[in-house]
Amino acid sequence: MRRNNPDREELDKESLLELFYDTKGNLDDVNRAIDAKLQNHGTRKITLFEEFIKNRLALNPSILRMAKMEITPMEAVYLSLYPAIKGLEVLDLRKNHIGDAGLEAIAQSSLFSNLKELDLRNNGITRLGMKVLAESEFLGKLEKLDLRTNKLGKRWEEKLKETGRFPNLNELKVA
Repeated sequence: MRRNNPDREELDKESLLELFYDTKGNLDDVNRAIDAKLQNHGTRKITLFEEFIKNRLALNPSILRMAKMEITPMEAVYLSLYPAIKGLEVLDLRKNHIGDAGLEAIAQSSLFSNLKELDLRNNGITRLGMKVLAESEFLGKLEKLDLRTNKLGKRWEEKLKETGRFPNLNELKVA
């Protein structure tokens, strides 16, 4: 997928995965490396983002609500690799900036395989992100999916249902 910000290319999904494997999954080392790269861009440190995640999961490890937190595609990628989300059933990321790249990270992460509710309203998602979502092998337990206020048409409701990958989906809102 095309990146919206060429300065962020060094923090795409592949580089985050490489960091994860190079550090043998040590999140402290991953955080330090990402924070060092982000410092040049004046962007929120990933350690701060991780604190948000930890604090919310401490309240309820099956629900993560992070609406209106200006979450970027890179942070969505980080979230999709974060081991503590394995048991997550509800993910609310409405009114953020995850875009197609963030949706791709979520759709391709096996850590979201227990997800039942996903709210991605108002995230700048286009048909490119929806194509990846429609091919997801990990979101088959979804019961509720809200994609309103993105750059999508009502036709995506039919397209997602036609894939057969979402057998439990009984509440789908696109337009």
